[in-house]
Amino acid sequence: MMNVIFGANGASGRELIALLNPKTTLAALRVPAEDDFFAARNVATDVADALDAEAVAALVAKHQPQIIVSFVGGKNEQGVRSDAVGNIHIIQTACTHAPNAHLVLITSMGCGEQWEHTSEPVRQFLGEALLAKTEAEKVLRESALNWTIVRPCGLNNDESEQYCLTENRLEMPQNYMSRNGLAHAVAHILVEPAAHNHKVYSACAE
Repeated sequence: MMNVIFGANGASGRELIALLNPKTTLAALRVPAEDDFFAARNVATDVADALDAEAVAALVAKHQPQIIVSFVGGKNEQGVRSDAVGNIHIIQTACTHAPNAHLVLITSMGCGEQWEHTSEPVRQFLGEALLAKTEAEKVLRESALNWTIVRPCGLNNDESEQYCLTENRLEMPQNYMSRNGLAHAVAHILVEPAAHNHKVYSACAE
């Protein structure tokens, strides 16, 4: 079973890569890695900028993944945000080239129905990103794919592996969770993705 991880070179993506079987994992990178993180773990890499629909399609068609995970988000050097466009390219590509794959989309608490429960400072600081991520969630939920959405709370770089996945949570927690904890939450889903099909989780430390 091939796992393709988009956004694998980010901090959370690397935490997940470290937990997965390198023989069945491909790190999809926007640009080639500048260090030996992936090579040292014998993890294969391929390059496709999520903002380039043709590059994403070529990568997925080539590797035929059974599981796709996307940590894609943020802005590139030109200020172009990938939270909506990049993830929608991945979703649309999966529909065409890997229709039986299970897609795990990592967005953020505050997306979708949680938007109404976010504070004004959060909306001012993260509003653009949250609305873009919500757009990607909507496309995924309306697709014919098998999917899981994971919305983490605020993230830090603590070593803790602790996580809690809950459904139908509306309130934002006060405490952050570690990126390592988020990686363990995603790895848990990947053990038996069918058990988490069409579920939307909030990921918190507790």
